[in-house]
Parts: sequence; C-alpha cells; structure tokens
Amino acid sequence: MPSTMKKQFFFILLLLSAFVGFSQTRAANKLTVEKTYFMTAISPALRGAVDRFDKESYLNDAFFNNMLRKIVMDIRYNEKEKAQIFYLMLKKIGYSFVGADYLPPRQTYFSHHSGKMYIFQETKKSLKDLHYDIKGLIQVVDSNLKKDAILSGIALLLSDLLNSEASIKKLEKFTQGSLILSAKNPDIFNHYVCMCSSIAQNTVISANLTKNLYTFKNECMLEDVFCAIYSRDNYVSLMKEYILAEKNPKNELVIQTALCALASKVPVASYNKSVGTLVTEAKEEWKVELCKKMLNGDIPFHYALTSKDQLVTKLWEGVTETDYADGLMVINGNVMEFDPY
Repeated sequence: MPSTMKKQFFFILLLLSAFVGFSQTRAANKLTVEKTYFMTAISPALRGAVDRFDKESYLNDAFFNNMLRKIVMDIRYNEKEKAQIFYLMLKKIGYSFVGADYLPPRQTYFSHHSGKMYIFQETKKSLKDLHYDIKGLIQVVDSNLKKDAILSGIALLLSDLLNSEASIKKLEKFTQGSLILSAKNPDIFNHYVCMCSSIAQNTVISANLTKNLYTFKNECMLEDVFCAIYSRDNYVSLMKEYILAEKNPKNELVIQTALCALASKVPVASYNKSVGTLVTEAKEEWKVELCKKMLNGDIPFHYALTSKDQLVTKLWEGVTETDYADGLMVINGNVMEFDPY
C-alpha cells in the first residue's frame, strides 16, 4: 500500500497536470523564473541536493522523513541551509508556502490543514529521538523576520518538528500579533506560525492566537489562526463569540472555516443547534444568510471555495497568480515564486 503522503499528493499531481489545459499556452519566461525566490534565495548546490531525487520519491513518507533526518544531522550544512533544504523538500510535495495553497476536491481549508498536520505529526515522531538543539534555527527565525519571512517561517517550522518541547516556549513569543505583523510578509510568517501552533501549543500560545482573532484583519490570516486554535482541543465557545463580533462581510470564509472546525469537533446535532443559534442571534443580514446556507447545506462541503472534482487555488490577500503551460507564478508583494506542474 502506498503511504499517506504519497496517496494524497499523487492525486494532487494528476489534478495539477489537468490544469495545463486551462492555463496559458505559453511556458513561463525563463528569465522571469530565474528571478523567483526559489532561484535567487537558495544556492544551486542546495537545489541540486534536493533535485537529485525525483518528486515521486518525496511523496513517500519514509523517504521524506529519512532524507530530512540525514540533512539536519549533516555537519556540511549550517542551520540556514538546513531550513532552505527543508523548504525545497516541501516545495516538491506542494507544502511550501508563499501566499497560495491548493485545496484538493471536496476538502475545506480546515480539513486540508488537518491533513497536513497529520503528516507533520508523523514527521515529528520520526525525528523525536534526535533531541535536536534548535538554538541555531531560532537565531535564523529572529534574524530573518524582517528580511525573509519564508526563511524565518520555515526555520520555525523545522525547529517545531525537531524539538517541539523546546520550540513551544519560543512560540509564546512568535505567536504575538504585534511580532507577526512586524514581519516583512506577515501573511507568510503567520501561516508558518499557525502551522507550528497546530503541532505544539500551550495556554499562552492559545491565548495569543485568540487575541490575534481580534487583531488581524485579513481573511486568510484569520483562517490560519482558527485552524491553529482548533487543531488542538480549545473551547468551541470562542467560535460563537468571534462570529457574532465579526462585522466585515468580506470575511465570510473565516466564518466558514470556523464552522468547519466546529463540525469536526462535535456531533451533527450539536453542530446544527449551534449554527441555528447563530441564525437567531446574529444581527447582520449577511451573517444570518451565511449561517442559514451553512445550516441548510447550500454551500457544498461547507466551504465556498471547495470544488467537487477540481483542485482549487486559494490565494491570500494581495497575492496574484498567473497560470502558464508549465506552472503557476505566485506573487506576494516582494516575493515571487514559481510552482512547476
């Protein structure tokens, strides 16, 4: 039987291949691709170390975890380079992040996030016996926060997988909303912080995430926070409080993600009762109508971006995409990255 990761991403790769027919007929300009983050921030030697194995290899859980183990224990690489190689490995399987994600058919953003967390938890287990000293990785996080949110975020995620017991105290700092918003690309850094918080969390981190629900304004950043909160066992009453307090109709997907998380936590009858209460207590017409649609199942799979049979590209605020015959170009402010098909 193929591994969990392999089963999931082999299907996604097939769907990505099918996208070619809907993209531009021309290939991405070579010089443009060479200006991307992948090409300019990471050395050819590190890219070569990852590219010597085909993408199919990285979709195998055991191969991926063993490769990562070898990299972090290899004294030829410094902590920054280890984080960069980890980014390249995640890029192979579609888990690297610069402002766009790809939702498989019939999956909400919360269920997709939960699937990632399952795989990361397995990677964490495979590395646990290393008792890795994450001090150097945390220095990479700190020194790159205002320069390179991808490197900063990926170093934080790697530290969390290698030694969550040590990194959880560091997350008390990095989950602070003011620090996240100070990053060069707050949406990118917040995404990685929320992935880390989904893996390891304590009461301080949970409290910080809750504060961020009332600090952040961007829809996808708020969705990431909800995913982090409810990847762990936290009080579901927070959902109701947030939903009733939310005044921005542009944040509909945040409410949908919150309710999708609720649906995964409680029985169907309890879910229906909770959403019914929201229909009664919500003051804004747009919110009442949204909750009615969720209650009546008028939104397929409870998430407006979900597709029955297509892969859906989910873009964060201010992020643009261009489809080419050979891949997808994503631009997030000062970050440009190309994902080949």
